[in-house]
Amino acid sequence: MDTIKSTIKTFAKGLFNPDNKLSLIPNWLSFSRVIGGIAIPVMAYTGTPLPLLFGNITFLALSDFLDGLTARVIAKEETKEGAMLDAISDKIFSIVLIIGILPILPIFAANGALEGVIAFINGKLLAAGGQPKSNFLGKVKIWPLSIALILGYLALAIQNLNIAGITNETLLAISTALSLGTIPLQAINIKEYADKYKKQVELNETNTANQNTHQIEKENKITNKKNNEFTNNQSKIMQEEKTTAPHLTLSKNQHQAIIYEIKKPFEKAEQECKIFTKK
Repeated sequence: MDTIKSTIKTFAKGLFNPDNKLSLIPNWLSFSRVIGGIAIPVMAYTGTPLPLLFGNITFLALSDFLDGLTARVIAKEETKEGAMLDAISDKIFSIVLIIGILPILPIFAANGALEGVIAFINGKLLAAGGQPKSNFLGKVKIWPLSIALILGYLALAIQNLNIAGITNETLLAISTALSLGTIPLQAINIKEYADKYKKQVELNETNTANQNTHQIEKENKITNKKNNEFTNNQSKIMQEEKTTAPHLTLSKNQHQAIIYEIKKPFEKAEQECKIFTKK
């Protein structure tokens, strides 16, 4: 739940309040694929004029190139929010188009399932503290997949197509072939994201171990300090006792005097006993 809230917060910041206001341009170019991706199925199924459909498709195709370019040229930086928007927008764009085309091309269910796996791994990567973003292979595989989907929607939108021998059936056949050809690229992409997630988990474990070691060392230092302070205090106390304790040094005369004082009561008692006995 915390990860979802954090993702939504980062997503919203990138769209409405980035640190660099110029980042709004590439960020909204990325997000336009979400809006346009939802619009394509609606336009295809409702018989929207072809120029509008082609215009939307062309703009979305260019946006995938322009968002990174404007981030580097205009905003002068590629931000964490921008990378997240780009990755999430690509996934939403693909999944929405796949769902929309399933009634006429069920083969795309396989592509949708693989895109779902990629999204799931990226979600786990994000939860582990990593930064999911579109990698090179992800950008490569999105093109044949997008073309396959667009051809399918064109076959749906253009009724009774027959241009230079190209029919609706031809477009659907090409779309199906591209769909199948994209599956290996998606599988490789899944492995790359899984490896990235694994490395992030290992990094987290290493950091946790280092933190635990540091904490143990810190506690040991505190314990050693206390022990040293206790030892020093005990030594100080013993030293003070040695300094203040009386020292008895007996000379020969003092020794004889002490013996006399000890014997004196016994001699007196012996004399008194003798007097008493005589009486």
